[in-house]
Amino acid sequence: MKPETVVSVVACSSYDLGGVRRAVTEALAPLGGMERFVRPGMRVLLKPNLLSAIQPERAVTTHPTVVRAVAEQVRQAGGMVWIGDSPSGHFDYAHVWRRSGMAEAAERAGGELLPFDVAAWKRLDDRDYFIARPVLEADLIINLPKLKTHILTLYTGAVKNLFGTIPGTRKREAHVRAPGMPDFSRVLVDVLALVRPALTIMDGVVGLEGNGPGAGGTIHRYGCLATSTDAVALDAVLSQAMGFRPGEVLHLAQAGERDLGLADPTAVRVVGEPRALDFGPLDLPRPHWYFHVPGWVSAPLQPLVRLRPRLNEQACIGCGRCVEACPRQTITAGHPPVFDLDRCIGCMCCAEVCPQGAIAPRRNLLARLIGLG
Repeated sequence: MKPETVVSVVACSSYDLGGVRRAVTEALAPLGGMERFVRPGMRVLLKPNLLSAIQPERAVTTHPTVVRAVAEQVRQAGGMVWIGDSPSGHFDYAHVWRRSGMAEAAERAGGELLPFDVAAWKRLDDRDYFIARPVLEADLIINLPKLKTHILTLYTGAVKNLFGTIPGTRKREAHVRAPGMPDFSRVLVDVLALVRPALTIMDGVVGLEGNGPGAGGTIHRYGCLATSTDAVALDAVLSQAMGFRPGEVLHLAQAGERDLGLADPTAVRVVGEPRALDFGPLDLPRPHWYFHVPGWVSAPLQPLVRLRPRLNEQACIGCGRCVEACPRQTITAGHPPVFDLDRCIGCMCCAEVCPQGAIAPRRNLLARLIGLG
């Protein structure tokens, strides 16, 4: 008989350090506390969401106060703290760490910031992946995602956050070989199978709705922290609380089918303060039947109905981050940049990394006419 799957949720209304410390402690208590997971001398990797070099108050990245509070508990349990992620595109690690608040959080908590710039080759079911070496060398991985919507995958949380264990430009390769949603969802689930975090703690204090996961999203105060040993179950519970129905977030459905976690939120025991999951009405990306069609079936239609980036030229500052992030290199630098929409695969990486939120998704007239708009 399998043990009961538990998701622990507590209310947390702000990033006041004392309040976050309390919330982390209370959320972990039903799971046995940090001491259940961390033993003295363990190398513990904290994997926050550091999508881009953006300030914490924009609600795009895992808040440094959450990272600090978790790191303190790991240190108290005797573990060594590593903190690492691989943002999208080309980037300066020092700049990302400083601007996101991770540099200060690591210094105050006694953690070590590690760049994900060296990878090890892994093979899973005849598919090749490159995973950052610190991820594979750690004795324990604690996943620290941010609660957000996602214009492509609809929802981004515990499972999607692990995509950041693939270093830099290697993410481009994954997007190019998996342009359709079923294929890209399989990539996300493969990474989950390779990484397998022991514990996930969700920063759901303040996150995004609308056109997340980057600066194009709208800030929403969710007011909670949530934790579980099952990343899929945690995502299933939180995505349902946001308003998604089971099966709509495709990578969660696939993870459940592959027995990598419990994707049915009704089978999960939610403990702590379940009322903290009352998020109210949210602006959610629209799910479409087309997302569930295998890539080999939908390939002839993909150029006609896939998402396309739409640039707000007045908001664009010409920083070039969209150029750096594009897997197919279909964007030419400039102010404004020029998009080759005929070669675009619709991954919307450009929108994710745009610091101004100047890029939004759109579909053409045919897609809207057949109900995909």
